[in-house]
Amino acid sequence: MSPPTPSNSDVAAQFELLADLIELEGGDSFRITAYRRAAKQIRDSSRSLIEQALAGRATELPGIGKTIEGKIREIARDGKIHALAEREQRVPTGVVSFLRLPGIGPKTAARFWIELGLTTPDQLRHAAEREQLRTLPGLGASIEAKVLKALDEAAAPVEERVLLGRALEATREILAELAGLPQAVKVSEAGSVRRRRETVHDVDLIATAAEPRLLIEKFTAMEWVDEVAAAGETKAEVVGQSGLHFDLRVVPPEAYGNLLQHFTGSKQHNVELREDAVRRGLSISEYGVTSVETGEIARFASEEELYEFLGYQYIPPELREGAGELAAARAGTLPRLIEPADLRGDLHVHSTWSDGRASIEEMALAAIERGYEYMAITDHGDRLREGRLDAQLEEIEALNARLAPFHILAGVESAIRADGSMDLPDAELARLDWVIGALHTSFERSPTERILGAMDNPYVDCIAHPTARKIGGREPSVAIERLVAKALETGTALEMNGQPDRLDLRDTHARLAGEAGAKIVISSDGHRPVTLMSIELALAQARRAWLTSEQVVNTRHWRQILSALKS
Repeated sequence: MSPPTPSNSDVAAQFELLADLIELEGGDSFRITAYRRAAKQIRDSSRSLIEQALAGRATELPGIGKTIEGKIREIARDGKIHALAEREQRVPTGVVSFLRLPGIGPKTAARFWIELGLTTPDQLRHAAEREQLRTLPGLGASIEAKVLKALDEAAAPVEERVLLGRALEATREILAELAGLPQAVKVSEAGSVRRRRETVHDVDLIATAAEPRLLIEKFTAMEWVDEVAAAGETKAEVVGQSGLHFDLRVVPPEAYGNLLQHFTGSKQHNVELREDAVRRGLSISEYGVTSVETGEIARFASEEELYEFLGYQYIPPELREGAGELAAARAGTLPRLIEPADLRGDLHVHSTWSDGRASIEEMALAAIERGYEYMAITDHGDRLREGRLDAQLEEIEALNARLAPFHILAGVESAIRADGSMDLPDAELARLDWVIGALHTSFERSPTERILGAMDNPYVDCIAHPTARKIGGREPSVAIERLVAKALETGTALEMNGQPDRLDLRDTHARLAGEAGAKIVISSDGHRPVTLMSIELALAQARRAWLTSEQVVNTRHWRQILSALKS
């Protein structure tokens, strides 16, 4: 029997490891970036990249060139990228694990290995406990505490989760495919994807069908399915080429609302719902609502009918986290959450003037296609020096004359330096419509104080990705309560950034800011036309934060925004 074809997840893991090893050895940054970009594209693809490469079609995927396609063929033939196998002979496996420790970069990991001869996590822990790491020039006593904390966190069992953006894209494709089958009547996402949690463990799908068994058969035979973990008459669990797990349940139409509500969750929401029902003589399960006194079972074709029967306003999935939503729904005081149609523009967009992948005009046309009235071009400040800002402003003025009534705001994403200063002088910031301040480096150097100082600048209108976190990689590095207080004091807006690995502010922080009365901006941080869609992820987190359109700056006309700026 021939060995199974490596999944996209397995292929992507090899490219990620290769990039790590090259970085560890101080190799070419271009190759490192290319391999990591390819790994992301491979992992997110719904088609087998092994099969695509063998057919000579892998290069049809963005970020996959002939060289990378050749390496995918090496995996198909020999099980491993040749360059990866060679580097693994040189670099001990344990050293690679150092790179996975939060706060330990490749240069520091390499020093642990080369200068101290440490090759395993146990050796690293031993050296940290005996204060040997601080003997390396340039490293102080704090390095041992950081390493020990990171090792303890790494040793704890972690449930494998994926970013919402990746899971949601795959889910939408599969739902569309399911909905197109003649056997399907209704289909819906459920679980943490439907609640728009920032990461998800697997994807729950709910459907109704005239012939459930046939729908299950069609589902398990879909082209993107890599493995069928389980299949029965009314449910199936499969693993896609992306490595994501999908659970499909086919239910009777009359109980669709009950099952959808149950499998949407959350666990805490459902526990509280059931406890409240018990106090009123009802018993709730995924199959119906039973009257304890009469034994009569009520089933509902929709969630709206179910919540109404139980005496609640309809509760949007994003709010079902056991965070006060049931009491508010019982009292009829749930807010009208912000909707996609409420957004009039995007206030954080990049172009080829800095690190974007499209011209200002291309980004503007994409924004118009999304139905926006305006967008702010906010390229990085360090790329707009030496006369480049003048040239960009001229281009924006010409485009505004041509694209009216659509309007491009002239903006900048100005880095807050390690000393607290902005990377463009105030005289330049004063010329712009919209100024974003952001931390991009030196996160360990007084991040809270630096952002508070930037908020005092009369020309800084908004703080981008305020806590500087990266999901699964870098924890929030600021005191959020102090940021919110300063935002209120100075009138500075706080951003909810839609980049899938940021979603910063996160939902709980945004709810804190919204309840305090701070101004919120929902942005894509888009670097090419397709990534303007990332604003949908930020908006989902805003809904989880109970935000309304009145609390979000870019639900207003651009002239209203400019007239309200603190400068």
